[in-house]
Amino acid sequence: MVYVLTGGPGFGKTILAEKLEEKGYRIGPETARALMIEQLKKGGEILPWRNSREFERRVMESRIRFMEQIPDKVIAFADRGLPDQVAFSLYKGKLVSKLLATAVKNHRYAETVFITPPWPEIYSEDEIRKETLDEACRIHEWIITAYREAGYRLVEIPKGSVEERAQFVIDFVTTHSEQ
Repeated sequence: MVYVLTGGPGFGKTILAEKLEEKGYRIGPETARALMIEQLKKGGEILPWRNSREFERRVMESRIRFMEQIPDKVIAFADRGLPDQVAFSLYKGKLVSKLLATAVKNHRYAETVFITPPWPEIYSEDEIRKETLDEACRIHEWIITAYREAGYRLVEIPKGSVEERAQFVIDFVTTHSEQ
């Protein structure tokens, strides 16, 4: 069972995923960010602003591969999911490709999706995350819309230490098991 960790850029998803991994859970990485870093380092073209279709395809296939590797009874987490790709497309004013729309419909995560709220105190830009806090908040709203429209139930992770947030997620999945 793969649960998604999502939210606007810079709101604490990845550090939370890393903490859950430390606690023994399998984590699907933030594939889009990893691909951008890889492509920038080698001067590649598979970047959302250079070859958006190939970028979308690779990120989507990586996310699907991760989901398919997780046995049904195992709890795992994905740092973002397929509906995040829908949200980013819509935020950028692009149509959602048929390939992505089909993937969102056919490859389902756990019904509950964990979302990190906007958190100005921890937000920062970096070489990949170039959005302002205001832009990150707008992306966050698109993410909420994309997951709700795909039929998921969002559970907001309370602000707190990384340990507290990880424990909230663990407690939730162990007491609200989805089969």
